[in-house]
Amino acid sequence: MRKSDTRKIVISIAAIFVAFVVLVVGFILSSLFVLDVSSKSANALKLDADQRAVSGLIKREIEDVSQRQSEVSWWDSSIIALNDDIDRNFFADSMLGWFPKEYGIDRSMLVSPERDIILHAEGEEFWPGKLADSFFNQTSDLISKAQSNYFQYRVGASGVFWFEGDPVRDEPGLYVHDIRTIDGEMGIVVAQAIVPDGEMVLPEGPAHILVTYRAFTEERIAEYANEIELTDFNLAFQAPSTNTNVIEVASGAGARTVYASWVSDLPSRGIWSDSIPALASMLAVITFVMLGVTIAYARLIYRTRQAEARNRYMAEHDGLTGLLNRTQFERALKKSTDDLNMEKCAVLCIDLDRFKPVNDTYGHFAGDEVLRIVAQRIKQLIGDRGIVARLGGDEFIALLHEAINKDQVMMLCDNVIEQVGQKISFEDYDLHVGASVGVAWWPDDALSADMVVRRADQALYRAKELGRGRAVHADDMDTTGVKFGAVANL
Repeated sequence: MRKSDTRKIVISIAAIFVAFVVLVVGFILSSLFVLDVSSKSANALKLDADQRAVSGLIKREIEDVSQRQSEVSWWDSSIIALNDDIDRNFFADSMLGWFPKEYGIDRSMLVSPERDIILHAEGEEFWPGKLADSFFNQTSDLISKAQSNYFQYRVGASGVFWFEGDPVRDEPGLYVHDIRTIDGEMGIVVAQAIVPDGEMVLPEGPAHILVTYRAFTEERIAEYANEIELTDFNLAFQAPSTNTNVIEVASGAGARTVYASWVSDLPSRGIWSDSIPALASMLAVITFVMLGVTIAYARLIYRTRQAEARNRYMAEHDGLTGLLNRTQFERALKKSTDDLNMEKCAVLCIDLDRFKPVNDTYGHFAGDEVLRIVAQRIKQLIGDRGIVARLGGDEFIALLHEAINKDQVMMLCDNVIEQVGQKISFEDYDLHVGASVGVAWWPDDALSADMVVRRADQALYRAKELGRGRAVHADDMDTTGVKFGAVANL
């Protein structure tokens, strides 16, 4: 059986098992359809709820800091406390008392219209110097934007200005915010101009700016996670590499993306864990039945394909020797002579000498054994340099690809004659036959496939005329002595 036939059988059986797998998978998919849809729907609802909870949490935190800060930055009393001499006691109550103790604001800073730091509070103390400068430098852009908002949204004229509406809840809002890192810790920063909420007014020029900061401490992150009931909740400026749920949250004025991540307890886990045992039992039964049917069908296909391959092999090969038959040889020779890349090829016509006496003396079984052994010897000598075919009786023919060196081809012919002449053991007898070889080259001796075979056959006939057991090539023979009636017509 040829490798191509074996491959086809393997492919056919593989296709059957693939079909079996497809059927099983199809059953699984159809069986799991309802579970899949329900679990995905449940997961989608849960993830959507989680995302809304996270987004709402961040939004509420920003609004909370802004609203807490506006209780000081939107107040007539603050305007009064800023007149002439700064009322430090007033701002101490708010910046050192209300902000850290009641409002959860960790740092705050009061900036003059000239952008000088008036007060900087962290916790329950005013901190001047480098700590204040660091906070100012990291929030200076927000201070500028808050001042710009004040100029844009204030109302009034002739040195009498005020702000109408709620600076936090109304649109446009007066405050600016951002989520950013302050001294290595992420948090919410809010900056807003200090404006009156009643009868007080502001003079011409820039306003005082109040800046507040609430850090995302580990304790607060844990509180957030507990509040929205999410596991491993976290906020960062880089998306986590772990397998978690992530959404992007706009930080604010800084336009930097903040990534909120968490692990959701998906409802699909419960759905699947409750359904898998029953589904697995059903699948095992169906798989067992379908596998039995598939194996039986695969065996039938295997036997059918084997028979087809055997019939096809017999149609292309000689039934006795296993060599190619005349038809296949003609196709191979035609293909070689039609190949534009082929420089030269040779055809060897081989005929056995003294075969008829062996066949007549020892019987057809002995003759068949001689033909089989001779065929294998010739095929082994030709190897991958070409192909060998049996034309019938004791006639063989070979095609050598790329047979450029004529001396080497003639040496190969001598080897064929020598090997064929070696004794052949059959039962208790030693049998001997010989061989004669005729060689012709394409395109040197003939330009067509038919003619190159004819020329090789003429050379074979000349070899027999000269005493058998020799090789003659078409260029060396005396064409005048050739008897054309013995030429094979392929």
